[in-house]
Amino acid sequence: MTSAQIKSDHASSEPPGRFSLRLGAFHDRIFSHSNTTKLKHLVVRLGIAGFGIHLLMIFLGKTLAHPPALFADMGDSYLAAISTPFNFVLFYEVVTLIGALHESTTKSVAYQFEIVSLIFIREVFKDLPEAAGMVAEHRMTWSALPLFVDMWAGFLMYLLVAVFQHVARRGPAHAISDEPSRAQALFVAQKKAVALGLGALLLCMAAYNLSLIGMDVYHVVITGQEGITHATTFYNDLFTVMIFTDVLILILSIVVSGQYEVVFRSAAFVVSIVLIRFSLAEGYPFGPPLALLAMIFGILTLVVFNYHMKIEDMRVETIAVEHSHTDHDRE
Repeated sequence: MTSAQIKSDHASSEPPGRFSLRLGAFHDRIFSHSNTTKLKHLVVRLGIAGFGIHLLMIFLGKTLAHPPALFADMGDSYLAAISTPFNFVLFYEVVTLIGALHESTTKSVAYQFEIVSLIFIREVFKDLPEAAGMVAEHRMTWSALPLFVDMWAGFLMYLLVAVFQHVARRGPAHAISDEPSRAQALFVAQKKAVALGLGALLLCMAAYNLSLIGMDVYHVVITGQEGITHATTFYNDLFTVMIFTDVLILILSIVVSGQYEVVFRSAAFVVSIVLIRFSLAEGYPFGPPLALLAMIFGILTLVVFNYHMKIEDMRVETIAVEHSHTDHDRE
């Protein structure tokens, strides 16, 4: 495959099929601004309610002489409640990612980078209660190190997201031709269809993980034994699904542009997401550095891609000048 852009033989100014248009319209209704605003308000209300309920359960667990096992299982630090509303915020960001899946590849990857940075910040909230207990008892040990590792990893990811977005804005706007074509319109419609499927799968995954939590609560209430027996893996599963989603979109994008630089960039982004998935499964101490390396790899890929496209622009300009001189000589 050469660096020349390969367009589908069926590309034309005709719109995509009626079914694709209906899917696109359904996607736009589901992820409309009004619906996302309603979801945002719902997330705020659920976050506040969850935060208050968690604080109340910790309070009852600490004050009652013989608290139920469910309350005792909440821990004895009020700081543990901070992660509860953050989980709702993180879920909203995931929905935002799915709604923006039909946009450019770089925007989609940027959203995924944002989510993983929020996941690591959430881990800081989970580590806070144990670290706070050590500080209160003046027994700070190396077991508090995960708190600081996750904290600085989250901050560096926050910085790298900004760098990635900056590099993306400096890139060429014509990586894929801006000329209206049936292939491009169909590609957007296909990405919207993938987003709808991913949204349905997200709901199933969320329902499954909520059922695991419900089983744990039921077990604690009925048996009176403390402890969580099931570990939810929602975000690990999410990035696993995103890997296959990105690969599918990569394959579909070849119809619009089989340009070497674009294909390599998309494939490298998939590698970056795979590394992020590994980082979430690995945990401390190798998880945070692995996630940072994945984001740096994505940024460097985008930098080299922009350089490739500048070379291509120079080549096209040179050919245009040569053709202009040739036409002038003929006259």
